[in-house]
Amino acid sequence: MSEFLIQKVLGPDWHKLPRVIQSHYEVSEHRGSCVEGMMTITYPGYMLPLIRLIHRFGGLIVRRGSGVHTRVQKTVADNPLHWQRTMTYIDGKTDTFHSQMAYCAEHELIETIRFGFGLRLTVEVSDGDLVYRSNGHYWQYGRCRITIPDWLLLGSATISEHALSEDEFHLDFTIKHPLWGVTYCYRGNFHYC
Repeated sequence: MSEFLIQKVLGPDWHKLPRVIQSHYEVSEHRGSCVEGMMTITYPGYMLPLIRLIHRFGGLIVRRGSGVHTRVQKTVADNPLHWQRTMTYIDGKTDTFHSQMAYCAEHELIETIRFGFGLRLTVEVSDGDLVYRSNGHYWQYGRCRITIPDWLLLGSATISEHALSEDEFHLDFTIKHPLWGVTYCYRGNFHYC
C-alpha cells in the first residue's frame, strides 16, 4: 500500500499523531475524507482589501462570522491532495475555498490556489498535534517563479490540529504579521461526516 501524502511528508513522525488526526489524512485515489464542524472566522477590518485580493486568487474566506458550519472534503487526483472547504453561515449563504497540496521535501509541502499562487509549509508533529508553519509564498508562471516573503502579505501562518477525543479534533489557523499582529484567524472543532 502506498503512503498517504502527510504520512510521506512526516516520515516516522506520522506514528506520533493521534488516530483521529491520521484518519482524515488517509486519502487516496480510491478513498476520500470528509470532516465538518463549526468555525469562527475573524480578522481586523483594515485587512479587508488584502483579504479580498487573496480571495480572488482562491485563498482565504472574506466573510467573518461565528457558528459557521464548515465541511472539508479531501480527494486525491493525479497525485496532489485536493481540499474543498464549504462554509455555510447562519443566514444560509455559503462560500468556498479550494486548494491542493503536494509533496515538496521531507517535512515540507506546497499548497497552491489559483493563478500559480502558492505557499510553502513546513509540517511537524509537536506534542501529538499536527502543526503547519508557512515558509514563504510564491507566484509561478511557467518556469518563472517569484518568491514572496510572508511579511509582505498577511504574515506567517500557523495551522494546528489537536485531538479532543477519538472522533473530534480542534483546528486553529492563525496568521500573524510582525508589525500588525494577528491579521487573520479561523478555528473550530471538527468530526467526521
